[in-house]
Amino acid sequence: MRNRKNIFSRLVDLLIQLLERGYERFQGISLWEKIIFLNSVPGLIAIVLPVARYYIFGAYYYINNPLAVYMLGIIVVMLVSPFISGLKRVLIRVLLNVYYLFWVIYLPLAGELTKAEPHEISFGYYLNIFVPSVYILFSVFSHYASSDPL
Repeated sequence: MRNRKNIFSRLVDLLIQLLERGYERFQGISLWEKIIFLNSVPGLIAIVLPVARYYIFGAYYYINNPLAVYMLGIIVVMLVSPFISGLKRVLIRVLLNVYYLFWVIYLPLAGELTKAEPHEISFGYYLNIFVPSVYILFSVFSHYASSDPL
């Protein structure tokens, strides 16, 4: 029993150390990078929220985001990309998010989001437009605010 408490105590200490290091690192980044980092929270919410709903047989049925896995990949890229410097970083960030935005907007316009008619677009869809837009905007701000834009 004592061994389990010791292992648990060590794991809690390790978690606290990791959180402290992460917080110190967060304090050292620019405001634009902080906004990009914090934008990952609504990005994670956008992954799980439905993008549309339809009413049938007396109940609403929800349609999940068909591009959710790509949003997850974008979040990972946005969190890892500060380790890349210069123009490559902003190009990767902007092009990836523009590509995602294209598909998020294209799917409902082409009628490929769902074949259920009538359907309503829900809040999750708009969040899937908002998050990459914020990523693009603040990636550009971060790039031009950095001391070495090239």
